[in-house]
Amino acid sequence: MLLPRLTAAGMLLVVLLLGQSAVAQVLDPAFAAPASMYAPASIYTIGPLQADGKRLLSGTFSRLNGQPVSRLVRIDAAGNLDAAFSQNVGFAGIALRIKLLPTGQYMLSNNSIGFMAGGITRAELLRLNANGTADATFNAGTAGGSANYSRDFDAQPDGKVVVVGSFGTFNGAAAAGVVRLNANGSVDPTFNVGTGIGAGSSTNLVLAVLVLPTGKILLGGRFATFNGQPANGLARLNADGSVDPTFTSPLNQNGARVEGLVLQPDGNVLAYGTLPVNSTTHPTPGLVRLLPTGSLDPTFSSPTFLDIRVGPNNGNGPAVVLQPNGKIVVSGSFSVAGADHLARLNADGTQDTSLQLANTGDGAPNTIGLQANGSILVGGFFNTFNGIRAPLVQLTSTGAPDPGFACVAQSDGSVLSMVRQPDGKLLIGGLFTEINGQPVSYLARLTASGAVDAAFSAATGYLPTSVGCLALQPDGKVLAGTVRGTFRFGTDGRPDASFSAPYTTMTMAVQADGKLLIGGQFTVSAGGMVYNRLARLTSTGAVDPSFASPAASSWTTNSTDAILVQPDGRILVAGSWLPPGQPLVAGVVRYTDSGALDYTFNNPSSFTGASGAAARVYALGLQADGKILTAGSFSAADGVAAKGVARLTSGGVVDPAFVSDATLNGTPSAVVVQPNGRVLVGGGLFFSSPTGNHYGIARLLDNGATDATFTNSADPNNAVSAMLVQPDGAIVLADSFATVGGQPAAGVARLIAANVLAVAAPAAVAARTAVWPVPAHGELRIVPDFSAQPRSLALLDATGRPVRTQAISGTTEQLLDLAGLPTGLYLLRVHYATGTVTRRVVVQ
Repeated sequence: MLLPRLTAAGMLLVVLLLGQSAVAQVLDPAFAAPASMYAPASIYTIGPLQADGKRLLSGTFSRLNGQPVSRLVRIDAAGNLDAAFSQNVGFAGIALRIKLLPTGQYMLSNNSIGFMAGGITRAELLRLNANGTADATFNAGTAGGSANYSRDFDAQPDGKVVVVGSFGTFNGAAAAGVVRLNANGSVDPTFNVGTGIGAGSSTNLVLAVLVLPTGKILLGGRFATFNGQPANGLARLNADGSVDPTFTSPLNQNGARVEGLVLQPDGNVLAYGTLPVNSTTHPTPGLVRLLPTGSLDPTFSSPTFLDIRVGPNNGNGPAVVLQPNGKIVVSGSFSVAGADHLARLNADGTQDTSLQLANTGDGAPNTIGLQANGSILVGGFFNTFNGIRAPLVQLTSTGAPDPGFACVAQSDGSVLSMVRQPDGKLLIGGLFTEINGQPVSYLARLTASGAVDAAFSAATGYLPTSVGCLALQPDGKVLAGTVRGTFRFGTDGRPDASFSAPYTTMTMAVQADGKLLIGGQFTVSAGGMVYNRLARLTSTGAVDPSFASPAASSWTTNSTDAILVQPDGRILVAGSWLPPGQPLVAGVVRYTDSGALDYTFNNPSSFTGASGAAARVYALGLQADGKILTAGSFSAADGVAAKGVARLTSGGVVDPAFVSDATLNGTPSAVVVQPNGRVLVGGGLFFSSPTGNHYGIARLLDNGATDATFTNSADPNNAVSAMLVQPDGAIVLADSFATVGGQPAAGVARLIAANVLAVAAPAAVAARTAVWPVPAHGELRIVPDFSAQPRSLALLDATGRPVRTQAISGTTEQLLDLAGLPTGLYLLRVHYATGTVTRRVVVQ
């Protein structure tokens, strides 16, 4: 008779069980990792409109309208992709400035970060031909100085280009914030700005340049003088670089910062930014109009609500565009009736109320553009704008969605948090709105085999922003933390309307009684207490005033980065604090279950960064013996060298027995203690150790040394920010990777690995281990086999979370307190020197 055939997964499991050290970790063939995961792209820059209605866009695209692309694309007026252009551009960087040259070519820059497109790389500016191929004849070289950034540029009719920024030199030549390049990119020696802005810095720089029809050059930025002459944020140069004495800045020296300049057909110029002027009625307008002399145009007065800024990377734009009829469209950080982040002004600066926008969503635009038909193109880092769920939207002249425009801009998605349900399904949260072609909304549930649970996604509806942390309540309800608040969902995915917690939540943990601890960017009062960055919520989402506020201890909480509830109910918090009379301290603090400081703990365990940099502890893990694993951005803990990973004793003192032999390049952001005591470390980092190199994930032995049995055969191609170990020993990884071990796996992967589970104790030891009563009420009695050196007890709930741990002391019966635990099935682990004995326990 033929023997039954084992599946590939079954055969692999047998091999691992029979000889754990012989097999490297591999992708679990029983888990179908997502083939694709996408999120809304971030739009950095909308390029100028071409005569044929096309324009360039730059952003974090990996797909546009269903087609694979890089980060620079060209679309037509309807939003269709120019595929031929994309093919010629190939792999591209993000362009923060895009200009259309008189020759039909494009000039692009990225604030001196370096830029690639069309197969070539340039440190400063890159010139593309009209078809997307690179113009290799142009090479601008590099900016130099203590703050060597280029910020803006403009082309002259003769093909020369004026570049501005915070640099002191350019290609070795003195530049002082402004340089002119020849058509091939070489420095033009006939252009000399003298001392210019002096030594460039983050507070002394040129942000905008405009070549005027007269050949003169207008500069805007943050500077008080230019070449020794008073300037106050604005200066005009002659064609040779000398200061034009016929132009006088109308701005005050106090905080002037000109972000951008727009030329009007009549020769007047719109300037926007932070613009202090000599006015008692409107002392700091966001937008002014300059006459050719530099004087303010008295016929122009912008609304007081305007706060016009370029995008968050100090180089996006434009933020102000001029319509052919003289009206002005502006974007920025403002919100008034009918003008939320976007407004239109009449030619005299008054608001044009024919453009009406409701609440535009979750962020200000980075960039805007005008279409030939008068529609307004808006792009940014937002997920929703004026009711449209997209990072790139087009509005009609009245503010309504333009039905003639359709452009779906997507980037690769990422998973930021995950939890495993008792039934084996996996909840994932992060930055994603599509998995394997199925629409989701930043929260999804995967079956044990990796398939998307479509019914769950349909029930959750629309979440307003990405999910940064997840937790499960004892009753199975799902908690999702976001920058817009914490949301709760039923086991079927439906939103729970009985729960409301509008607090920016970055991390969370559930206590044994089901109450929720949250950490994030919030300050809220309840019951006469002030909760800053850390609070406990009731079952309705209200702040629980019975939880002692850390502020009551006279400590100021600066950040809460991780929360871990110990099995005994005490609460470990990683973050940063200002203790009375002391400087800012980053590290770990322990509170009692009521929120008071636990003075039996070394509060705070202090972590320091390298070379004076601020330290952060991003993740916490707990060993069965009560020792605490920490991971983050630090170089020492309590003065002991520990780059990125350290272990504390149960009392919060650095454990000198834990010493890593790895060199880390990057920051660990996740740490998980396996059942056998070995430690998984993940993050955006590169491990180099005597046993080999790893990217994204590595495993350490109990003493901190790199585990040689955990090879790099299944390393991801990007960071790992979330990990968990299943009860069967499989390891689940999550983040923004696209492959694991060279195999496709978008955002989530499951590995089968050796040396994960605790080794079972000999059968004779198990037979001599007594546990009763079952079912248990109030307490559990355990009599270990004392001849086998019992060490500790651990009781795990259905999700695998330790809810009770206890060291074994003496040689008599051990009592494990079960008070407060929900009824249900639990797993008891009795840890011996020779292995572990497990028992199923029912609590009633």
